[in-house]
Amino acid sequence: MTEHHPAGSESYGSSTEHHPAGSDRRGNMTDPGATAGDTAAVGTPGDPYHAVRACRVRLSRILEPGDTAGLILLTALGPELLWRSIVELQAPSPALCSVYRKATEELAPDSSVPNLLKRFAAWRSRLPVPEPRVDARHAEQIGAWTLIPEDPEWPAQLDDLGLQRPVVLWGRGHRDALSRLDRSVAVVGARNASGYGAAVTRQMAHELAAAHWCVVSGGAYGIDAVAHTAALEAGTEDGATIAVLACGVDRFYPAGNADLLHHITQRSVVLSEVPLGCAPARYRFLQRNRIIAALTRATVVTEAAWRSGSLNTARHAAGLSREVAAVPGDVLVGGSAGCHRLIRDDHAVLVSNAAELLELVEPLGNAVAQDAHRAASTRDERPEDGLDPTLLRLFDALPLRTDADPSHLCAVSGLSPGEVLTGLVRLRDAGLAADSLLGWRRVSSPHGRSKRPDGRTGT
Repeated sequence: MTEHHPAGSESYGSSTEHHPAGSDRRGNMTDPGATAGDTAAVGTPGDPYHAVRACRVRLSRILEPGDTAGLILLTALGPELLWRSIVELQAPSPALCSVYRKATEELAPDSSVPNLLKRFAAWRSRLPVPEPRVDARHAEQIGAWTLIPEDPEWPAQLDDLGLQRPVVLWGRGHRDALSRLDRSVAVVGARNASGYGAAVTRQMAHELAAAHWCVVSGGAYGIDAVAHTAALEAGTEDGATIAVLACGVDRFYPAGNADLLHHITQRSVVLSEVPLGCAPARYRFLQRNRIIAALTRATVVTEAAWRSGSLNTARHAAGLSREVAAVPGDVLVGGSAGCHRLIRDDHAVLVSNAAELLELVEPLGNAVAQDAHRAASTRDERPEDGLDPTLLRLFDALPLRTDADPSHLCAVSGLSPGEVLTGLVRLRDAGLAADSLLGWRRVSSPHGRSKRPDGRTGT
């Protein structure tokens, strides 16, 4: 909608005070050539997007996630021109204000427009930002890298966020693990997880990873940690789980999960939209949730209280037309009140295992669902299942611990002598009845008794 200017051009509408790129003005700490950076963290000379990458990295230190004004200008001007405008203008020029006004009408017509003058002052208050070489050295020390929308590996599903798409993603770990996001689901829930919630999450994440689905979560205590751990244990290949943090990838938060997050970087990847050194904050957790929802094809809440932050992830997923599922819990305990709320308000589908979750994102009859249904039917199958009504009446009339003669069975079942005699033979051939000199008795009972592996019956 507006003209994109090359990186070497002046700031937009720079009729106000202009400072050369090599000056030591606030934020303009290096010459134009230095914006390319020295490592993959901020772009290398061989990187076709090195100038754009450097500007996006710097902008990520100025624009907080969800900064509507900044994201509108980023879309309208591009990262290079927006960065120069913030650095070189003392205040937004008339031309910049005009671009902002027109872009707002097009990109956010129904939103309240943030005051550009105030936002511009807030951005400049964060200048100067670290030189690219500083970020480059830090990133090289910890093995971090950046991913920008211009990169071919950029997850295309993040574009569904529209204006709220991240400016840049920082990663730590195996970059090729990003390809697993094409088959990924988000497993989220309460930090203060109960034994029930942890058990359900562990089983579901284990089954998902075993079916070659990537489990995405936030690396927090409780449900997040259980989901990551189970996926790592079950995953037969790298990329079984991916963590999205609300702080820089150079600091693993919470500290109690540092070993888990380090393990994820060894086998997969940890992502964040905030730059190195940034501390976690409540609003960053809430903004982070939109990335988890957008990256995945479905979000399942395994346990959540009424005001759990994981419900925020579910709302983002629903807003992006992703599938949302929830696992029910004890109605007498508040730990699952949020899940019940999602189901009751028709915002989520009730699921109890990974197979039911995958039915939402895969064609009906997928292998995981078929195996789960087959296992459930085998587990719950009783020897008398499949008997016709007449045989079932006779089977129910058979005593378990004493013998009964056919005449007694006729009286109890209401069947004729011929039906009883014929039925007893059929039950005996099926292994459900046994005869002796004293009469007939049942071999197994439908009331909680089944055949053991050793051939005996018991509860």
